[in-house]
Amino acid sequence: MARSRRSWAWVLSMGLAACGRGAPAVAESDAPATTAPPVVVAPDPTPAPATAPVAAPPWVLVREPGVLAAMQADGLDLGQVGFGRPAADNAALARDPYYASMIAVLRRDLEAIAGRDRHAGVGLRHLHRLFDARWLASDRAWFELVGVVNRLDRQVFAPDRCGETRLVYRLAHRAPAGARSSGAMVTSRLPMTVNVVFWQPDDGAGCRTRAASWRQADAGALRAGPLSREQLTLANLKSIEIDVQTERWPSTIRPDLAGHAGYVLRVFGRDAAAGRMIPQPLENTPDVARLERDATARAALLGWLREPATLDAIDRGVVVAPTEHLATAVTSVTPRGLARLANRPWSSLFDEAELAGLELSGHATIASPAALLRRLDMLACNGCHQSRSIAGFHLLGDEPADADRVDALGIGSSPHLEAELDRRSRYVAAIADGTAVEPRRMPADVEGAELPAHGSYGGHCGLGDPGLAWMGCRAPLSCTRIDDAEVGVCLPSSPGAGSPCEIGLVSTRTDARKDRVRAPEAVACSDVGVCDDNRVGFPGGMCVTPCEALGAEEACGAIPQLVAFNDCLSTGRAFADCVRTSARPAGMRACDETRACRDDYICARAGAGESVCLPPYFLYQLRVDGHPP
Repeated sequence: MARSRRSWAWVLSMGLAACGRGAPAVAESDAPATTAPPVVVAPDPTPAPATAPVAAPPWVLVREPGVLAAMQADGLDLGQVGFGRPAADNAALARDPYYASMIAVLRRDLEAIAGRDRHAGVGLRHLHRLFDARWLASDRAWFELVGVVNRLDRQVFAPDRCGETRLVYRLAHRAPAGARSSGAMVTSRLPMTVNVVFWQPDDGAGCRTRAASWRQADAGALRAGPLSREQLTLANLKSIEIDVQTERWPSTIRPDLAGHAGYVLRVFGRDAAAGRMIPQPLENTPDVARLERDATARAALLGWLREPATLDAIDRGVVVAPTEHLATAVTSVTPRGLARLANRPWSSLFDEAELAGLELSGHATIASPAALLRRLDMLACNGCHQSRSIAGFHLLGDEPADADRVDALGIGSSPHLEAELDRRSRYVAAIADGTAVEPRRMPADVEGAELPAHGSYGGHCGLGDPGLAWMGCRAPLSCTRIDDAEVGVCLPSSPGAGSPCEIGLVSTRTDARKDRVRAPEAVACSDVGVCDDNRVGFPGGMCVTPCEALGAEEACGAIPQLVAFNDCLSTGRAFADCVRTSARPAGMRACDETRACRDDYICARAGAGESVCLPPYFLYQLRVDGHPP
């Protein structure tokens, strides 16, 4: 059962009083971490049977903002964790040579984008908006800890270790609200995360001790165990991973796609001898451009791919591609996910005909060449980041309770991550208990860990290829084609608020800038619904209804009017003001931790305790354009 985030404010208030300097207690299950004082009753003369104590479920994700803020204040800031020196802001961070070398690489990435695109630049005056690299060394910017992730389940990739601990940080800034804001300041997050990855060292006990250390009643105890300074040392640092929105084209520029955005993915390793961070290969992400030029290397990779042991590892989701064939940088693109070839590096290299002779019938998730290539693409960094994600991210962080409701996420983790948590928890619990565990990982766009898979609203389903027949929909949902010829989306048969209303297959190339949706087809909404289409930023179109005619899965939100909103921003007014003055009320699909949005939509706060599904770039914090320097 999913935890209700609404109960956490109460848990926090109790935990702060109980834990002193430690982080507040947070419930790991539906029961609160702190209970009322026991009721005193007369003793029962009959002895009660002995019962074994129930072990606490292991922590696999710490995400409550108050807990994370306390941890960051207690030494888990990015400077201390990633570079061995505390830093209150990015100006201080930039004085560290390791951090400076890392952002120098990102600056070169941005310069390369600008060099091949004469329309690209920082700010709203440009048709193609670039990430402002000045934030990376600004004294008004910093990185907030938005998640602590226990990836002990990744021990299968390094059997001499006990998996990984990951600390995820999100870029944030404070700046003038706008030219007409009379000195008012606004605090916002930006679309960039930094993931600091540590090895969990082998404990000599089959990782049982490591697994057991994550079974704590509250997050404060984790700080003294797996998150202690003795564990999170530079000696145990595995890598620092970057995901940043480098460019965004608004829907006015790409009306058929409902906009376009690119996200650079990089991994850095610490080179103490060189005194800097060095770009590292991206896991299972082939260097398409280089391999297309090198026929010998391409043939070697294809030979490795054909091996029975490789196919078995791909099917189980635990394959590790040869390092010499991997890229050190890749760009994932939104919207439209794996319908776009830029997010499918393996499909860019190989076609189904080259895999036609393989014996695939005995495999669960790769029983056809099309299924094999799709599985491989989702094991690559760019494919994974575009599979049931939040506009290219899987963890953006939950919002504080007092966050501005016009610019706040309702859910800060992706549908893929939410579906993964139960598997990871059961894995860590099994290791702690010394019981057998299966390291199989399901494809990134599939819910749960069982076959066949049947998706809920927004889940993925096969559209006819026999190798994808195991992907279905839960009744009464049906599989609907939107923009991908291989995989559809589980949706109600009767359109309601949030349903697609302008569909069409993507015509795609390796160069994502040339992707198009050819001849999109209008689909009728309900009798009371209207279609907000691709041209105004709604991928696949989105049916909206009057707030006076809400259905069971709908809530009232606000949709900014495109022209009025952009005109307002161009005058220098604050983003929040422009949202309020240009928005109109509308009935949209409601969402929460148990009700996900479909692809290319996020769960955003709508006020009055409700959240609704919106395109991601309707939130200021998820777009690179418009943030003042």
